[in-house]
Amino acid sequence: MPAAPVEAASASSAVPDSAGAIDALLDAVTEIKAQQKQLEQQLEPLLEALNAAMAAGQLDPSFSHNDWAFSHSLGRLSYEFPAPVQEIEQQLKAAKETAIQQGSATEKRGKPFWTIRPPKAQDQPF
Repeated sequence: MPAAPVEAASASSAVPDSAGAIDALLDAVTEIKAQQKQLEQQLEPLLEALNAAMAAGQLDPSFSHNDWAFSHSLGRLSYEFPAPVQEIEQQLKAAKETAIQQGSATEKRGKPFWTIRPPKAQDQPF
């Protein structure tokens, strides 16, 4: 896949100025992303072991170790609503879509970001 043209080359001195430099930049990014995925896979069983140790009373929910702060979070709370509430939610979604189509809804956009995925492979699900 060809690289997208760099539109704001003057915006940063770190912007590569040749196709070879862009290829090197993309190679560096994809190598780091691959390493990050490997590290995440190695980290997951360790975090599960931490959870087990905390559940067994061997760890507190917040502590420090070698100047690293550890803090356990219970996870995002969510709810499963009964059918009448779900019906109202569907009505609201339809009203929102109508407002978008009619142009009465105001657009907002978050901070730009990159999504970088490895090639599809059985050992690297994303």
